[in-house]
Amino acid sequence: MLKRFFKYLSLIVFSCIFLFSCVKKTFYPSTPEIEYKAFFPYVSDSADIQIKFTDGDGDIGTQTNDTTKSLWITYYYKDTITQLYRGYTACPNGCDTLRTGFIIKPPSDAYNGKPISGELSIRMQKFRHSKKIKHVKYVMYLFDAAGNKSNVVTSPELFVN
Repeated sequence: MLKRFFKYLSLIVFSCIFLFSCVKKTFYPSTPEIEYKAFFPYVSDSADIQIKFTDGDGDIGTQTNDTTKSLWITYYYKDTITQLYRGYTACPNGCDTLRTGFIIKPPSDAYNGKPISGELSIRMQKFRHSKKIKHVKYVMYLFDAAGNKSNVVTSPELFVN
């Protein structure tokens, strides 16, 4: 009787081990995908913007001595007269909208070639061109090392004092 009990017990234990060892592998497309997460303004005119990302081949970021910018953020502000969002231009005759590039460092080499997900926290200096501006939006996208461009994400309307 005791022998039969241990036989069934061992069968149940091995069945549980077999079932729980069958873990599904995470799959993400090789083109990076990003999602806006949060915005944290500071007392000065700097702020942190947080972005979630996924990449199927783990090649997010640039190598140590590479100065290639892989995250691009475009700044928009709400015009107080028209109540529409406008891209900020640094020159008076309307040159291109201000777009800021950031260098993203890759995670450890252990992720290269493997699906990866995580969060980026970017410190932005001068996140608006004037303290009179109270409503801003950001449009952002990311490139991986293979040159694949992520989806383009727009933050919600952000109110800052």
